[in-house]
Amino acid sequence: MPAQTRSADRIGSVSIYRYEQIVAELRRPLEPRPQAQFAVGDRALEIEPMREPGYRENGEDHFTVRESLLRLAEDTGLAYSSVRSARWTASKWPAQHRCASASFMVHRILASIENEEERFTAILNLPTGKKRWTADEANRRTGRQAPRPVTPQEDSALHTVTQGEEPARAPVRPSQSVSPPLRHSTVVRQDRLAPLR
Repeated sequence: MPAQTRSADRIGSVSIYRYEQIVAELRRPLEPRPQAQFAVGDRALEIEPMREPGYRENGEDHFTVRESLLRLAEDTGLAYSSVRSARWTASKWPAQHRCASASFMVHRILASIENEEERFTAILNLPTGKKRWTADEANRRTGRQAPRPVTPQEDSALHTVTQGEEPARAPVRPSQSVSPPLRHSTVVRQDRLAPLR
């Protein structure tokens, strides 16, 4: 857990009491996924609002954003990266602009549209011929490569990218080296072996 700072009565922008209320709320069984992920993001934003890089409040020694989000992640059993991502996504989608029929993933992908008005309009306009947003359609809307190609151009682009590549091989680091074979002189304690059946 991150070390306490001189401001022991606060975590981020909230009091210890409010922080403990937030942790208790996030530990409860969560609602359907998009609402649950937005709840995590909204609470993380409450604890640490989005600020300009290098922001310091009156020169006081507060928890850093990272420390506050790490503590929230640890106290709720969530991954730090999930809390950080949910906070960023929630910051891009105020509650009144969220679309209940779109997944959190779609919101996260479309959040990369810089212009707020364009972003808020984009989620309301379903892709042509579709009944709902998918992650692939959101990727297409933001100009990213869709994992599942639909058009011949997308399929061709995907094959061009992967053509001629060798399979990835993970290097073996010294800490991952293969154990040496057992020598004949190795003693195995009989009392630790499970009986064979």
